[in-house]
Amino acid sequence: MDTIKIKTRDTYNVYTGRGILQDLPELLKKTSYEIDPEGSLIFIVTDRNVSRCYLKGVAGSLKKSGFKVKSSIFRPGEGLKSCRNLYKMLRIMVKQGLTRDSVIIGLGGGVIGDFSGFAASIYMRGCRFIQVPTTLLAQVDSSIGGKVGINMKEGKNLIGSFYNPLFVLSDTDTLKTLNGREITCGLAEIIKYGLIFNKDLFEKTTKFFSGYFRNSKTITAKDLKELVLNDTEFLHEMIHKSVRIKGEIVRADERENDLRMILNFGHTFGHAVEKLTRYRKFLHGEAVMLGMKMAVELSSTCGFIDAEEKRAVTGLIDIFEIPSVRGLTAKAIYSQIGSDKKKRRGKIHYIVLKKIGYAVSETEIEKKTVVDCIGKVLSGY
Repeated sequence: MDTIKIKTRDTYNVYTGRGILQDLPELLKKTSYEIDPEGSLIFIVTDRNVSRCYLKGVAGSLKKSGFKVKSSIFRPGEGLKSCRNLYKMLRIMVKQGLTRDSVIIGLGGGVIGDFSGFAASIYMRGCRFIQVPTTLLAQVDSSIGGKVGINMKEGKNLIGSFYNPLFVLSDTDTLKTLNGREITCGLAEIIKYGLIFNKDLFEKTTKFFSGYFRNSKTITAKDLKELVLNDTEFLHEMIHKSVRIKGEIVRADERENDLRMILNFGHTFGHAVEKLTRYRKFLHGEAVMLGMKMAVELSSTCGFIDAEEKRAVTGLIDIFEIPSVRGLTAKAIYSQIGSDKKKRRGKIHYIVLKKIGYAVSETEIEKKTVVDCIGKVLSGY
């Protein structure tokens, strides 16, 4: 088990490794001396898919260590992150007898982490929280940095807070139960880190997929899963590098006032795509893949990156399968961007590349330029 320290106002550790779910009880005892196995109630929040694979084992190991354990299982999907479901969960927490001394464990992907973490942040003005991410996207991105929240019908993650966990426990063995589309989602965030902050990471990712990249061949979801999970050295390196990069960015700008905004590369467009398709067609990472291509097109059109860099980025992104863009229009996407939470002082912050490995925020980009870039990408599909 490896440990990565995330240095924020409330410094916490990210533990990564294979088969480390069983270490959860000991880590819980070691992390906070205030947590008493005989007095602290552990409340596990998960979804139906994850519960079938891991709930029994996680709850069992905690009970063997003397903890009192209760759980709540929800329907999977982005639809969970609603005001209605949040209120439902808070009422469950009251009925189950949770107090400020209780510990909430988010066992699942990014949706579960966002949802359970936000509930923990507001229940009795805050109770302790642990992230146990079981998807690649959650392990490299959403479980790190303390952002938690839910959606509104007007847009994604419009209600939320910054709330750091006691620790994050990422067992890479849980990735074996993912499908290929979920692997694509995690790779979208890994590619993002390379593009915005670390050129070496981008080049290593490109090299790994060089056979598909050179032949302009799309990799199927099934082949992608087999390729990535069979190379544990590559997988672990990508997870470690991504967590460290995000940790470095969050340490410099925990509350997203400046540098941290670059983490939104591809997300401004991607969130709009998710909302317009009602969170039913695109998984988050797939929408981010499409959004990054739009951001790269915008970077090129504005003269920030040259043709060679554009080909390198789009060539890599194009090897991954994403759902059909049929029904999406450039004007609709631009209109939806206007309600995104990243809009400040009446201006939309577009995260663009100045070069591979270096991203900045730009606000003075004309509407026509943005719409044309979105339309060009959509027409390419």
